[in-house]
Amino acid sequence: MKQRVTITYPAGPDRVAAMLADPAYQRGRIERFQLEDASVDVAARGRGFVATISGSVSPGHLPAAAARFVRSAVSFGLTESWGEPADDGSRSGSLDLAVKGAPVRAGATTSMRPDAGGESTRVVVDLDLSVSVPLVGRSVEEKALAQANRVVADEERRGAAWLNA
Repeated sequence: MKQRVTITYPAGPDRVAAMLADPAYQRGRIERFQLEDASVDVAARGRGFVATISGSVSPGHLPAAAARFVRSAVSFGLTESWGEPADDGSRSGSLDLAVKGAPVRAGATTSMRPDAGGESTRVVVDLDLSVSVPLVGRSVEEKALAQANRVVADEERRGAAWLNA
């Protein structure tokens, strides 16, 4: 199942990229998910970067639609990659999610673009989620993607607080 989400940050792409490449910001992003043994690694790739988050989620912290199919903690790795900036600061990137212990496949292509005045940045995320559970996989996908607006609102709030601090 595919879905497009847009996140708006109140700063130019250079500041947004610096924020996303900051390990402290990445750790703050994942606090809300109550992960077990979470780790964050950010590595420069030329003038781009790769942020990797890994950990596990107990069944009690999964959405109810998914938790009923999982008996133990689900381990995952999320890799957020951003390429080098163009002259206007725009970048292209990707998200890749690897999940162990659950029949889930997820990824996304991403783009970061300044608004016309350069005072804010839009990040567009084209998500692709697949849950391979007979009969109910589609329902689990729909319920998971229904959370996207809440996650976007939280990310915009956290990003604005970070950028305006």
